[in-house]
Amino acid sequence: MGMGCEREIMGDIVLAPEGAQFVADKTFANYIESNLTQIGSAHVNLKQIGREDLQAKEEKVKIISATVAALRLDAVAAAGYGISRSRMAEEIKSQNVKLNWKEAKNASQSVAEGDVISFRGRGRVELAEIRGTTKKGRCAVTLKRYI
Repeated sequence: MGMGCEREIMGDIVLAPEGAQFVADKTFANYIESNLTQIGSAHVNLKQIGREDLQAKEEKVKIISATVAALRLDAVAAAGYGISRSRMAEEIKSQNVKLNWKEAKNASQSVAEGDVISFRGRGRVELAEIRGTTKKGRCAVTLKRYI
């Protein structure tokens, strides 16, 4: 970003065992190749690769099995991040939480299977499965927390 480019041009950086890969707009590739010669005091060698050769980022996942009173954003997110529902409602109100990469509207917003919740500074949680209701009428859910 210090090279004077806009955020839309640069994508993710994926660390690989033999180095790193980063995604950039094709129109910016020649500029990067000719100007990025070192990072800090380390010299770098760059090679363009196609999308098909890009290694997928290995993500570690923690499976969380929980029950919630209702399939509300604040309840499901609180279970995924291990905090209270009222604190999560405050975080949603403070615009620190996104649902499917869009700003969350309110704490009572419904969530569905496959939805991804992002909490600024705390990572992502995916609602992987809704397993049904318990004897007490609570919703049993399985969450994937990306570490």
